[in-house]
Amino acid sequence: MEKTWENLIIKAIKDYAAGFSSIRAAAEHLGISYETFKSWHDEKKSPTIKSLSPFMEQLGIVMPSTETNLSIRRVTANAPVEKVTGPRLKTINVYSVAGAGPAIAVNELEPLFQVTAPPDYFRRSDYAIVVDGHSMEPLIAHGSIVGVKLHAPFVANELYVARIPYEGLVIKRVGVDRTANEFVFKSENPNKENYPDFRLNIDEAEGIIVGRVVWVMWGY
Repeated sequence: MEKTWENLIIKAIKDYAAGFSSIRAAAEHLGISYETFKSWHDEKKSPTIKSLSPFMEQLGIVMPSTETNLSIRRVTANAPVEKVTGPRLKTINVYSVAGAGPAIAVNELEPLFQVTAPPDYFRRSDYAIVVDGHSMEPLIAHGSIVGVKLHAPFVANELYVARIPYEGLVIKRVGVDRTANEFVFKSENPNKENYPDFRLNIDEAEGIIVGRVVWVMWGY
């Protein structure tokens, strides 16, 4: 991934700050606290998609379009990487629904932006979301876009999107502990102190699993 979401954001923040006499002046003009903006500028803290949303236009952040150099692949083992090119590309809505508050259904939100996908990928998914966080790295990088298939048949140890109250949508690998009658929600990130697994009773979990992750896109 030569040009990741995080690199794009860092460049936009530094370029914006460079146009002012100080980082503090840039933060005041942007309408954000100095401490928050400086932590982004100094790369001590990664901004979330939600925290950036009100400032994207001012920072000059351009979201993906058909002119970007996007790559896409299925999340199955050994799936080939393909470029998002061709005359028959289809448009799919991308949402960002992580963050505090009650669980929100995607159909209640406005899309954050749209991307195009090859027809086969488009048919396999109902919508897409921006990955906001590092819990699924190195498999899925922060800022990637993933395609989601609603109501897909459950297959143990595959990737699913779950709607967690007061967190939003999260992506996890979901296993099954039949003895305990529980689903096990697992992060890919090996740092289990920061990204621990969690468990839910199967009956309870079935109500929060939204859909299966079927592809991942990056390169903007």
